[in-house]
Amino acid sequence: MTQPSRFLRAALLFWLLAALLPGVAGAQTGAVPAERQANNVAVITIRTGDKPIDSVVARSVARRIRAAEKGGADALVFDIDTPGGEVGAILDICTAIKESGVKNTVAWINSKALSGGAIISLACREIIVSDTVTWGDAMPIAAGPGGVAAMPDELKPKFLAPLISEVVDSARRRNQQGYVYDELLVQAILALDVQLWRVRHKTTGQEICITAAEYERIFGREPDYSNPRVPSLNPGQAHASRRPRPPAPGGSDPAMSVPAASPALAEVAGEATKTQNLPTTRPTITADDRDKWELVEFVTDGSAPLTLKAPDMHALHLAANPDTRPIRSDDDLRAWFGAAHIKRLDPLWSEGLVQVMTSMWVRGVLIVILLIAVFLEMVSPSGLAGAVAALALALLLIPPYLMGLANWWEIVAIFAGLGLVLLEIFVLPGFGVAGISGMVLLFGGLLGTFIGGDQLFPTDAKGQSDMLYGLTTIILALGTASVGWWLIVRHFGSIPLLNKLVMKEGEDAHEGLLEAMAAPAPAAPVRAGDVGRVVTPLRPGGRAEFAGRVIDVVADSGYIDAGQLVRVEEASAFRILVSHAGPEGPEATA
Repeated sequence: MTQPSRFLRAALLFWLLAALLPGVAGAQTGAVPAERQANNVAVITIRTGDKPIDSVVARSVARRIRAAEKGGADALVFDIDTPGGEVGAILDICTAIKESGVKNTVAWINSKALSGGAIISLACREIIVSDTVTWGDAMPIAAGPGGVAAMPDELKPKFLAPLISEVVDSARRRNQQGYVYDELLVQAILALDVQLWRVRHKTTGQEICITAAEYERIFGREPDYSNPRVPSLNPGQAHASRRPRPPAPGGSDPAMSVPAASPALAEVAGEATKTQNLPTTRPTITADDRDKWELVEFVTDGSAPLTLKAPDMHALHLAANPDTRPIRSDDDLRAWFGAAHIKRLDPLWSEGLVQVMTSMWVRGVLIVILLIAVFLEMVSPSGLAGAVAALALALLLIPPYLMGLANWWEIVAIFAGLGLVLLEIFVLPGFGVAGISGMVLLFGGLLGTFIGGDQLFPTDAKGQSDMLYGLTTIILALGTASVGWWLIVRHFGSIPLLNKLVMKEGEDAHEGLLEAMAAPAPAAPVRAGDVGRVVTPLRPGGRAEFAGRVIDVVADSGYIDAGQLVRVEEASAFRILVSHAGPEGPEATA
């Protein structure tokens, strides 16, 4: 045999082996269903640890989904380990998953998927789990500057309606080929007082969860409240005294209605019905169903939002992989899909930086730095404080702009506000319309960067929460900056580095404004009515001499030439306002 023919046979053998490897793996672990099989699997991590999911994470996930689609992925795996996060960000991720061009989407829970993490997992085509997972507990809570608190009762429907709509839509998508995700069970992760029993059809073997009212229709007796699968927070407490109403239909079309998992959710389920696009495949339980179903178990007594471990997820058909086949590693993933290639898509470092820079405390510190730097530049122009202020402003605006919190009008308002404040200080006398308007624009623009760019009028609960969050940050920053201003005024001359900006006696310009401000008393070096001579042209700020002492003054008329006499109209530690007092003459005295 010739040498080329040997190479040809070896190459052919290698090609056949490579082509058969996925099939060999599938034969070892069982056949891979056609709807699951994928050669190129992209793993998109949503592993936030103890940090919440926010809009930065949502945008990152959407970006990575697009990258996977362009890269030719056959399947998307969302590697989830998160305690949840912002409702808006959670819903954005669910929408991105459902609208993806890759329909083979799988949620892989390898640690915990609580709250929003559970909702995201339901948005995928199927869920796979390791043997040590915690899933569920997605009841909305209020999170703000003061920490986490219970959601006020009047706000719960506003948050629950879109969440129930989301999880029911996810269940219906999964159930198009057969009833797998129970529509009542997925609601139980969102609210209290959801009492459910699992029953099995005696003929078809179909399993569903039923309410207490449906229990009575099927079995003709009071429900059995003993031994729930999910441990109760109130063990031994009698539940038979509760007489739940039948679930509200939630809409005119029964097929599109969202059945309420509890009487308390009847009205919310009706609101959720309005956004449903898929009909339900859940059977309607009537009195004619007696003797057709058998009781499997009491699932939950509703003493807490539904929270499940791995065995529970397998038993309730939420986990697609069998309990004998936990998915713990990328190799397990490869076998699950019969895949040839697995590629992980992690968040970019820049996305993590944006997340840090938009946190409350970082933004609050930047606002304090901005206000103090602007103050220093106004009272003692050096350029250095102005550069620090410009840097702080850039760090305040760029990260929110990148994540969609800052709009162009907010940035314009901030710069216009700063411009009006500087105009009031250096050009216009007194403190009037320009100064007040500038402060309103400045703080209004800063407040706007805490609210989503699409919320021009934040009247919903999320917008109001963001506004309160931003307002609290700005007020705390303003209070901190005020303390800083007072300390600078009182101790400017003794602060290292800053004291070099104070003009000393014997230098070209005798005593500067900050040195006068730092003096304990009196508050001003001159009094109203004193007359002096202009040393440098007032445009309108400049210097004038009073009784042999040169001080900084501001002209009320906008411009006074050197050598002219001026009279003090107002005197304070921060500004001496003067007016023209007459032509050149002998040196005036105070």
